[in-house]
Amino acid sequence: MTESGFQGMMLRVRRKDNDDGDNMKPYEYLEHTADMGLVVRGKSLSELLTHAAQGLFETIAVVDTVDETESIEIYLTAESVEDLFVAWLDELIFRHETEEIFFKRAAIHQCSETEMSATVYGESVNFDKHAVYTEIKSVTYHQLQVVQKGDGSWFAQVIFDL
Repeated sequence: MTESGFQGMMLRVRRKDNDDGDNMKPYEYLEHTADMGLVVRGKSLSELLTHAAQGLFETIAVVDTVDETESIEIYLTAESVEDLFVAWLDELIFRHETEEIFFKRAAIHQCSETEMSATVYGESVNFDKHAVYTEIKSVTYHQLQVVQKGDGSWFAQVIFDL
């Protein structure tokens, strides 16, 4: 475990796998009182959104058992990159809950700081087949960060309400 400080608060960061540079997952789990979150990285905003979706999917269920038998097109607009990031994850949670689908993969087709289009792939929930980790109620703005770094890469930190 490593620690990540943000706005004077200390959060525990749990790495998804070993800390050997390029082989690291593009996201890490944040342990937060009564909630949980992700620290996400990407070489581009599109990659950041893809990695955030993957982290969300793998937080909800074991994605290795999910087949790509269904797809959903998603189009979003927002006032800011932070709002777009939250809207993206909230939309994925909403679609998971209302359409009863476990997602395995997201493909971003178009992306700017205020709009995006994507397709998400997965299959209908089957509790005989799929192992569930946790249910996520919503994405919060608490301690939210979505930042483009000097080298052009992106970093995000997000907390989920469980």
